[in-house]
Amino acid sequence: MKINEIIIFIEIFMLIMSISFAINLFITKYSTKLGIFLDKDNINKPQKMHFGNIPRAGGISIFISFIIAILLKGGESAFGGGNSNPIAFGYILLIIPIIFVFLSGILEDFNNSLTPKMRLLLQMLGAISSVIIFNSVITNIGFSLPFYLGAVFSIFCIVGVINAINIIDGFNGLASGVSIMILISIAIVSYKLGDFSVFYLSITLCSAVCGFMLLNFPFGKIFLGDGGAYLLGFMLAFLLIMLTQRNYEISAWYGLCIMIYPIFEVLFSIYRKKIIRGTSTMQPDAVHFHMLIYKRLIKSNYKTSIFIWILNIPFIFLPIFFFNNIIILVALILTFILIYIYAYNKIIKFRNLKI
Repeated sequence: MKINEIIIFIEIFMLIMSISFAINLFITKYSTKLGIFLDKDNINKPQKMHFGNIPRAGGISIFISFIIAILLKGGESAFGGGNSNPIAFGYILLIIPIIFVFLSGILEDFNNSLTPKMRLLLQMLGAISSVIIFNSVITNIGFSLPFYLGAVFSIFCIVGVINAINIIDGFNGLASGVSIMILISIAIVSYKLGDFSVFYLSITLCSAVCGFMLLNFPFGKIFLGDGGAYLLGFMLAFLLIMLTQRNYEISAWYGLCIMIYPIFEVLFSIYRKKIIRGTSTMQPDAVHFHMLIYKRLIKSNYKTSIFIWILNIPFIFLPIFFFNNIIILVALILTFILIYIYAYNKIIKFRNLKI
């Protein structure tokens, strides 16, 4: 990358981060005054890990600043790198699925009025529109999938990751910090492969999240909210599908490896609720991995996030060097799963907690 290109990217990064930070300052100032978007102290939820009335609208700043980043590209063709054909006005069209997904969360943040079915419908509309507009279809996972089967599988994966990021959004900086690390990994690999559409989007989204993190971590002046978590989940899934399916130098297992923490958290939660406890998978509880780490080991909100960041570092950044080595990627995935299950069982047995 030339010096002038580096300077341009630094300027864009700082601009988007500053816009995001300014919007968060505005929200934290006026949300309490107006009594909107508040995660109130008197609401009893099993996953509640804070005190005070805190705005849960950080997703608004990420949404607006990221949309600005997309508009900066205007009518440029997006996703023309790698092995795909350019799609005219691709950056602009990305706003369509983003709006569907963001609405599924921000409406819930605003007045808690959306049913789970309505949230799922909006998320599916976002996933389906991304498949139709950008052909974001998983057809290569080490072997080829038929296109229509791959399309259905892609929609399932996108919706799954959308909710996975929301599940790990339990402490100051946890979901956003993990997302930043994943975006950095994607940015490095996409730059190596010359996929500058994915590189640009991952860098600008990372800058938008950094602007949010300045007020969220460590003291939690504002929360990500469902809107922010869903938006991050959608973009991570979308970027990984575009990166791994259009560039044959990279394995789809790279995407699974760097996302293994939120993905396995979802799978294990489903197993724990449906198989072990016989309850609804939609029923919230207080025994997610990050909650147990907080209650039994760390006993500090932001330090719990730091602990889990450190745990994820090898599984997010080592794949940068082995993004086409399926054996190493699978080994890393299995290593994480074993560590997770071992640690979870050890903590659960401490003081005879119940899964």
